[in-house]
Amino acid sequence: QYRTNNGEYMSSDKCLSFYFKFSSNEFLRIGVGSIFSKISLGEKMAALSDFYSILSEEYGEPTVFYTTKDDDEQILSMHWAFVNKEIEIKKFENDTYFDDAKIDKLIVFNKKEKNDKILSDKTREMISKKIGLPFELISLVDEDLENFAKHKNGKEIVIPDLKDNIKITSFEKKLSKKLYLLK
Repeated sequence: QYRTNNGEYMSSDKCLSFYFKFSSNEFLRIGVGSIFSKISLGEKMAALSDFYSILSEEYGEPTVFYTTKDDDEQILSMHWAFVNKEIEIKKFENDTYFDDAKIDKLIVFNKKEKNDKILSDKTREMISKKIGLPFELISLVDEDLENFAKHKNGKEIVIPDLKDNIKITSFEKKLSKKLYLLK
């Protein structure tokens, strides 16, 4: 869907993979990865955002976001715990939730820190709704904002240069264009 919205055609070697596991009285887990090729973090976050927008209406806020070590697909996962949330969180924090994988990155949602009152809960909620992800994931979106916006909104971020009306693109894009021309 994301690539066809942007005029690209998906082939089996360039597609997002989606995973979910659900037990109505226990948990819901959704993951987004890539099997055969490198899919950008921004594109995966955009897909996760779409799932979050729908699933949070039905199941509320997720409990944790995580990735696992040595994962060839680089899956980004959100997990909703419906019972024993504190026990589930401790299992994730102690890296005992899975017996066949180790947690690499873990973000616990709605975890109140002592000095965490810079923004009000209402402001966090508004920002979360605007980007379509829990507030705690803003830093991940920020790591690849261009691709997130491209796949979430179907448009690339373009910042006009007011001086000469020249489009400004990221350093990464400029470098890849130069490398392409050198070939």
